[in-house]
Amino acid sequence: MILMIEPRACPRPRVTRGGGVYYPKKYQEWVRECASLLSQISLPEGPLHIEIVFVFHRVGRLPRYGGRVIHDRRPDLDNCVKSLLDALPLKDDKVISSLYARKYYASSEETPHIELKIRPHKQ
Repeated sequence: MILMIEPRACPRPRVTRGGGVYYPKKYQEWVRECASLLSQISLPEGPLHIEIVFVFHRVGRLPRYGGRVIHDRRPDLDNCVKSLLDALPLKDDKVISSLYARKYYASSEETPHIELKIRPHKQ
C-alpha cells in the first residue's frame, strides 16, 4: 500500500501547567489525515510483521536528477515509525511482533510518500 502523504515524525508530547499532556495541533491533523487513508485496510489476525519505507522530499544539496538516496538526517526513523503506528487502526501496538523500516530522499520522479506492507508474522 502506498500512502500519498508526506512522512512526519512524532514530536515530543507537550505538558501543560496542570499536568495534562498533548501533541501539537499540526501533528494531530497529520495523524487524522493518515488514519483516514488507512481506514479501509483490513488487518490480519494475530502477530503482525510491518515493513515501512518513508520517502521524503528531495533536498537541494542532492543532484537534481537521480534515484533514491539514503536519508541520514532528521527526523529520526524511530519517530517516523511512531507517527505511522499512531495512525494505524490498531487497538494495541502489542500485536506488532516484527518491524522493518527505512527512510530515503525521493528520486527525481517521486513525490514524498509512505510505502507500507502489513502481513501476518510467520514463525
